[in-house]
Formats: sequence, C-alpha cells, structure tokens
Amino acid sequence: MDNNITRSDNPAKDLRAGMHSTIDKVADNITSITDQVGAKGDQLNAAYKRFTESGRNYVRQSPGKSLLVALAAGYAVSKLLGSRKH
Repeated sequence: MDNNITRSDNPAKDLRAGMHSTIDKVADNITSITDQVGAKGDQLNAAYKRFTESGRNYVRQSPGKSLLVALAAGYAVSKLLGSRKH
C-alpha cells in the first residue's frame, strides 16, 4: 500500500473547505473579469462619443459631400440587398 496517502478524520469537512476555496477563487476571477469588461465598456463608450462628434463636425463642415456619400452608401446597400433572389 501507498503510505503517502493520508486519511482525514473528517473527509466531509475537508471537501467543504476545498469547495469553499475553489468557489472563492472563481468568484475572485469573475470579479476581475467584470472589472476588466467594465473598463473596456467605458473605453468603447468614450471612443463612440469621439467618433460621433467627429462625424457631426465633418457633416457641419461639408454638408454637400456628406449628403453625396450618404446617397452613394444608400444606393450601394439597396443594390446589395435588392439583388438577392428569393
């Protein structure tokens, strides 16, 4: 027999302690991931605000060109979606 294996007097207590330790580690990892996702969400929100503001400024500075680009994009999308055969 293998003498390296030790038997506990209360295996249920040992199992509970191991489970609590594992659950605590998982909870810590989830908290860390949640914090990272929250930070990335804040970064994306800031980037979205910068992008929309720069788009608004571009439209204010050259409304004619913006209108032509919008018409061309609309035409291209309508051709792509209109060419589908049912």
